[in-house]
Parts: sequence; C-alpha cells; structure tokens
Amino acid sequence: MRPLLVILALILPLALLPSRAPAGNPLAVSVEGPTAMTPGQVGVFYVNVSGGPAELNGTYTLKYWVESSDTSGASPLAASPGEQTGQNKTFNVNVTAPTHEGSIDVIFDTISQNSTANTTVRRTLTVNVLSPIILTASFSNSGGAAVVNTTVRFYVDDVLAGSKVIARINPGDRGTATINWIPVGLAHGQHNVRVEADIDGNGVIDPSKGEVAVFDVFYKTGGEPAPGYLIILGAIIIVIGIVILIAYRRRLKTR
Repeated sequence: MRPLLVILALILPLALLPSRAPAGNPLAVSVEGPTAMTPGQVGVFYVNVSGGPAELNGTYTLKYWVESSDTSGASPLAASPGEQTGQNKTFNVNVTAPTHEGSIDVIFDTISQNSTANTTVRRTLTVNVLSPIILTASFSNSGGAAVVNTTVRFYVDDVLAGSKVIARINPGDRGTATINWIPVGLAHGQHNVRVEADIDGNGVIDPSKGEVAVFDVFYKTGGEPAPGYLIILGAIIIVIGIVILIAYRRRLKTR
C-alpha cells in the first residue's frame, strides 16, 4: 500500500493549488484619422481598443505624440505626450500638425492593464503635411427667381476634391463656393479641373435647368507648389468665376 500513499501525496498538493483565470483576448488597436493635413491644422484621430488585461476589471491608457525631423508648432510631442485613461474602448484625440510642410509620424501607445498584468501595443500613422490649394467658383444668377441649395462639386483629374452648398443666390446676385484641397501625391505636369453646379442636387448636370459644368487645367512644375503654380491656379479661378449660371425655377406640378 505504500506506493499508493506516495501517489496520493503528490496529487493532493496539486489539487489544492488555486486555478488560474483564463487569459483574455489579446490587445487589439486600430487608428482612424486624416492621412493629410495642412500646416498648423488640428486633426481628430480615433483610436479603437479591445482585449488585453483591461478586459478583466482593468483600464486602458493611451499615450500619443508627433515625431518628425522638424516638429515646430506640432503638438503633443514625445517630451510631453498626450494621455487619456479609462475603460472606454474608443479614444478621440486632437493632434496639431507642424507649421510647415513635410511628413510626420503620429505615435499611439496603448496600454491594457489591471492589478496583475499589463500589455502595450504601438501604432504609427504617417501624415503628409501640405499647403492647401484654394479652389473657388462663383456663379451669377441672371434669372428671375432665387436659386437655393446649389451643390458645387470640385474635381481634380476626375477625382472629387470636395463640395460645398451655396444656400441661396437671389436674382442678379452672385454665389461663391470655396474649398481647401490638399494636393497629396500630385505629380508634375498638367492637371484637369472640373467644377459642377448642381441646382437640384441629383448628381446629374442638366443644362436645361441652368446647371453647368466648367473645365480648365493647371500645371505643377516644381517639387513643391511654387509661386508660378499658384498664379496659374488663380487665373483658372478667375475664368471659373465669370461663368454665368442661368437659373431656372423648377415648376412643381400639383395634382
């Protein structure tokens, strides 16, 4: 019977050991935010987190900062990073771009922790900082009725650059729409600009209703936007600005 007693003596201490809590899901972090900003712009970034020790009665801590060869005007910086702590799984943070053009890395360190453990995941988002090009289009209403809620869409090389709504253009008045377009990855050479004035907002330009689309070109000749490049664009804006929008009032048929 002695061998049996030895076996029982080995088993009992193991049975008395406390059971370990099951491990949670690993820490997962995703970042959403602008990949292009203008100098000095404040961008909003969304950091989504889940998993890790924080799932077991713990908290998440997010630290974030800007890194670049020249961080003049940027914030926060590594020496004094931004920080948020809580049990929420989505963090909204503001990051200010440097006051000059270039490329920056926005670093996000997320710590998932509880009273017994912690783990950290780092995410880096590269952001291009570029001076914007201002696109402006003005339209005159030479009709006899006011035009309301005209959607103006700007395209560069057939890609939508942005849109604005002109709330109202009274007869004989002029309405203007302006957007700031960030020229990310703009190649050297000729580029096409198209501006559409969509009175009814249905996405279709119908000249019989006074809706118009105008076209022009500009050129990029240097590594970065140069004064000549901006002057050419200004000339295009003037050409677009003298387009006359003949406003037709849509007659509503009542039954």
